[in-house]
Amino acid sequence: MLVAINKDRQILNLLDIDRLKIKNLKAQQFSCPACKGQVYLKHGSVRAPHFAHVSTATCQYASEHESYQHLSLKKALYHWFSETETVQVEQLLKKIQQRPDLLINASIAVEIQCSPLSVKRLRERTNSYHRNGYTVLWLMGEALWLGDYLSELKQHFLYFSESAGFYYWELDLKAKQIRLNYLIHQDLTGKLHYLVKTFAFGSDKLLDVLRTPFKGVSKSLKVQLSQDISRYIARQLYYKHPKWLKVQEIYYKNGENLLNLGNLSNVIFPVGLNRLTYEFEGLNLPDYCQLTQDVRSYYHHFISYHQTKPCDIVYPPRVYSAFYQTS
Repeated sequence: MLVAINKDRQILNLLDIDRLKIKNLKAQQFSCPACKGQVYLKHGSVRAPHFAHVSTATCQYASEHESYQHLSLKKALYHWFSETETVQVEQLLKKIQQRPDLLINASIAVEIQCSPLSVKRLRERTNSYHRNGYTVLWLMGEALWLGDYLSELKQHFLYFSESAGFYYWELDLKAKQIRLNYLIHQDLTGKLHYLVKTFAFGSDKLLDVLRTPFKGVSKSLKVQLSQDISRYIARQLYYKHPKWLKVQEIYYKNGENLLNLGNLSNVIFPVGLNRLTYEFEGLNLPDYCQLTQDVRSYYHHFISYHQTKPCDIVYPPRVYSAFYQTS
């Protein structure tokens, strides 16, 4: 943790103190702003200076295991935000009993997530923010970068806008960049395809950077896909992959067989849309934590448009909406 209360009952924020002066504080006594328990200053040569509880047994907000990456990113974003916004570090929101890494303008909770957590816990925290009028932005550290495939946890960090489609934020401490992965699609093998826009730390107002998905980043995404993936599907069924066994079961119930589809062309489609089972089950909308919009019309427009046009080039949701409004 980066904030503590001193003996004069003043809140001390280590990010506002020159590093050379911090070591002079080591002899002082401090307490946790949340639980009021005793904390002490840790100031070594490896990790960033921070406060640690003498005992974490009574504090549900203790974060003694924050990594160097987490503390460093929190520091970098704090100073970047502070150039133009009102920023509070680890501010306890008593009503919802949560303490975001950064609270921007008393309304935006910024969470820097550098390690996995359970989907259940993520959903609880996100829903609590939403119910109480806070916007929450989850920014991913290296262990949770998007990569080529979408895990169950990563699905729940996806956001959506009409200009960017499904998108996902990443933080890169080494490169000192924040990255926006957008127009995120999958092909039938589950591999992800998306565009990336990067911003150097301090390059612009950070709040403006985080509004990029709503400011017209739209471009088309063009991909090259293998034309026949029948062998791939047969192999997945042979090795009894649960996902493909479930798809095959749906086909069986409808008098079909995946292995009898012939030379099945690979296609890409927005994440959350099950392209192989749509004709039997219709739309099963994703229940992603950060998804607050109804994407039903986007999926319908996407499917209708690409029934007559190739799927190797895809567009932002607003392009499909505009096409059907004028057609």
